Amino acid sequence: MSVHIREFFSEPSGWGAARISLGSSLAFFGLYAYFELLYDSGSLPLLVMGAAMGLSGIAELLPKNRRRSAIVLRVTAIAILVALIATALSSLVS
Repeated sequence: MSVHIREFFSEPSGWGAARISLGSSLAFFGLYAYFELLYDSGSLPLLVMGAAMGLSGIAELLPKNRRRSAIVLRVTAIAILVALIATALSSLVS
């Protein structure tokens, strides 16, 4: 698997790429709701991942001429996930 920095700065890809992100977002929110409603123990990381995936999906659904908005949404989604990892690592250390 290779990551190309050009993909972050490309035009929105449309529904084909967005459906995976939006479906993942719904799955994370659904898992959170399941555990919160049935076991009263919803996990905050599930909400964070759901929000990040949702932002990524929205970025891909934007019109082609909204390239900068898509870039901002993609970078925000990545920043949210990096913050989640940093929080998890800091809780492991302390």
